Amino acid sequence: MNLLLRLFWILFQRRKQPQCGAFDTLRVRSRVFPNDLDLNMHVNNGRYLTFADLGRVDWFFRSGAWDVARKQGFIPVIGDVNARFIRQLKAFDRFYVESRLLGWDEKWAFLEHKILDHENRVAALIVVRGMFWSKKKGGLSPEDLIAATGQGHLQSPALPEWVEAWRQTLDALSAQARKDREIQRELPRES
Repeated sequence: MNLLLRLFWILFQRRKQPQCGAFDTLRVRSRVFPNDLDLNMHVNNGRYLTFADLGRVDWFFRSGAWDVARKQGFIPVIGDVNARFIRQLKAFDRFYVESRLLGWDEKWAFLEHKILDHENRVAALIVVRGMFWSKKKGGLSPEDLIAATGQGHLQSPALPEWVEAWRQTLDALSAQARKDREIQRELPRES
């Protein structure tokens, strides 16, 4: 089944469900199809990331974040992904995507996606760092986004220790990339 069809199916199923809380864990059910497989006849590692997209879009819609962001002209952007592949899924296996918001800092929100097999064993664990962004306005802070969904009383819990270490590493990599770009701009250009 095409991933867009899966997405539309999820959205169709969720259309009448009430808004969830920002920290609720949401669960999407799906099945592995032959086009999800690689040459080893198990789910392609990139496809796990796409499965996480399905869970994330479900969270966007059910939490109210999608409506708030789109009305203000923002689109979802993923800055970074950390993925751990643990167990293989094969053709026609049923699986679940559990998605939950771990917390946020002043710029980024951190969401966790667990891909579970039919026995609820973790097949993959994916954490993303993302934001809602606008070309005209820049990033929408997660705190403002959560507040606009009617949950302004919430504060971010402390991120898990390993996620905080990952966040700091990503910030250091971003700072280094900015520094490298500046150095490149200052170098004389060859004619």
